[in-house]
Amino acid sequence: MKFGLFVSLEHEDSEDPNAYLTKLREQVRAAQDAGFDSLWLPQHFVTGPTMRQTAASPMLGYLASLAEGMRLGTAVLLLPMLNPVLLAEEAATLDRLTGGKFVLGVGLGYRDHEFAAMGIERKSRVPRFREYIEVMRRLWTGDRVTFHGKYIKLDDISLSMRPTAATGVPLWVGGTVEDAVKRAAEIGDSWQGAGAMSMDEMLRWWALFHETRVALGKPLDYPRQVSRECFCGPSMGEAIRLAAGPIAAKYTRYAGHGFGGFDGSDAEAFQRFAKDRFVVGDEAYVHDELQRYRDMTGATEFRFRLGWPGLPQTEILAGIKRLGRISARL
Repeated sequence: MKFGLFVSLEHEDSEDPNAYLTKLREQVRAAQDAGFDSLWLPQHFVTGPTMRQTAASPMLGYLASLAEGMRLGTAVLLLPMLNPVLLAEEAATLDRLTGGKFVLGVGLGYRDHEFAAMGIERKSRVPRFREYIEVMRRLWTGDRVTFHGKYIKLDDISLSMRPTAATGVPLWVGGTVEDAVKRAAEIGDSWQGAGAMSMDEMLRWWALFHETRVALGKPLDYPRQVSRECFCGPSMGEAIRLAAGPIAAKYTRYAGHGFGGFDGSDAEAFQRFAKDRFVVGDEAYVHDELQRYRDMTGATEFRFRLGWPGLPQTEILAGIKRLGRISARL
């Protein structure tokens, strides 16, 4: 069972960005020492003024050098807002920097103000998404590419850098609705779900992904990843006390984009919302929950966000260490 660390790139506006980067380096080193297999990072734009977020592209190069030997992945890059030729070249370079261990996770995006800021009509996101993936796959696998689509026109183009594998960079497609999961099965190499997805949703979407792959005659040896908000504390009560507020604040911010929040000051409300969504507890509880997730979903790996603004760095590092012990047992 492989464990991956989802690196939160956001920090409060009041925090010194250099102090944040120091914490990030400590978390990556702790994950390496604990035996984590991979690092994953998200992408969002124009998140200020209360929350700041480092840009994904330079952070990918930084993490590739910082976490030598680990897989590096994105969860997810907002593909319709990006230039697919530039992204294809960056992904191929990252694939080389990681020794063929880069996974490009992409999604549609859902925040209206991001589309507006990047000058992209939201209604064009699905056709752009499909076209951009086709362009990237052709560029990775073809020596010279000519492509005339609705959004991209290329004449006799050859990438500056080619990926390690002849098939290109692995593409994992994110999505949380039926059409998105079917699209992931059709044009992706695997599917990525959201960290707060319920167990029922996760099981339903993995089943749909698999059924669609079967119907389309696609390979069935895909990795199956489960993404969770997770905190492994010194005791059950302390874990909830420490993590409930920071996680609730995160999901209150999500509520501004239609995801829904909850009251982190009420332990019972947190536990109701967290059931089958988050994994928060002591070492024994977290071990048993992850074993349950593995057995029910057939997961081959987990991806955890283990820290949020407001959770002390000492607790994040201790939680990573505890997860490492659980990983060894699973």
